[in-house]
Amino acid sequence: MAPILDNELLRLARTYKGKSQKDFSEDLGVSQSLISGIEKSTKPLSEDIVSKLQSEFGQNFFKQKLHYPQLKVYYRASANIPKKYTDLFESRLQIIANHISILLEAVEIPENKIPLIDLEDFNNDAEYLANEIRDYFGLGRKPIEDIVRLLEKSGVVIFFYDFDFISSQNKHFDGVSFYVNGVPVILINDKIQNARKVFTICHELLHLIAHNHSQAFLSKERDIEKEANQFASEFIAPKSALRGEFTRLSFDKLFELKAYWKISIGALLYKAKETVLTAEQYKRWATAFSRYRKNEPNDFEISKPVLLKKMFDCFESTLDENEDFHDELYISKKVFDDIYGTLNDGKSKAKMRIVM
Repeated sequence: MAPILDNELLRLARTYKGKSQKDFSEDLGVSQSLISGIEKSTKPLSEDIVSKLQSEFGQNFFKQKLHYPQLKVYYRASANIPKKYTDLFESRLQIIANHISILLEAVEIPENKIPLIDLEDFNNDAEYLANEIRDYFGLGRKPIEDIVRLLEKSGVVIFFYDFDFISSQNKHFDGVSFYVNGVPVILINDKIQNARKVFTICHELLHLIAHNHSQAFLSKERDIEKEANQFASEFIAPKSALRGEFTRLSFDKLFELKAYWKISIGALLYKAKETVLTAEQYKRWATAFSRYRKNEPNDFEISKPVLLKKMFDCFESTLDENEDFHDELYISKKVFDDIYGTLNDGKSKAKMRIVM
């Protein structure tokens, strides 16, 4: 008996390739109306179409059960992003979510310690909450030494992706966060500078804490992205700790603060504006630094995520000799390499436990 195929998998394959229904149907040698009917579930997904796509997506791709992450992607509010690119991006998020769901069946990762909070309980004051979360993690008012390791040890799966259709300047795709089976996930564009990575990780952390979980109620009046930016800025470098650092500002002083707090010069200047600089002083500094806005000098090093790589390694170690790694993930090696090309090379039975 032939397996029952999920028609949504055809749409996933199509959007992964960045194809319209018309172009996709031409590639497959079928009518556009057939592709449309399959995606609407008014027509069955045939074994003939599946066989035409197996060489690219793998022999098991159309046998998988899709796991839909709790995904609230805020760039959807922007009319400036062509649907083709949101489809390309979200198809990859879907595949990553599927894989994390599979990995969690075989691998035990650090306990999720990310609290779920209603920001309205804090009068929607994201900066106040940032300092509460600093205290929750025991950070005090000192710099965060390693935000990647801090969150990975707290059960957050972080992945730095490098998709060829996303540039370093497309801020709409800097990062995204969601939950898979209750596990928090943060994906970050590996092309962006490290200062922006750190800020984006902290930005997405608030989405996980206060926006993306099922208990979060978000009124239309709230500016979710502004809340996340305010949280990230304060979480990285509290105003109370920086206030005395903004006297006698110079470029050397700003670069020292950037290296110490792991925050961009642009963000530092904005914090100075909110604390000690007059509007005119801030304008002069912003103008002087404007030539570096797209590519700040003196970027610092940050840790690469390791948890997801360890999850894949542990999963592979549980497989029998006759089980293929990529087949068990319902994907071809080519697509796996396209998505996870930034993972480090190297390999690390019963369910295995990962200790961070």
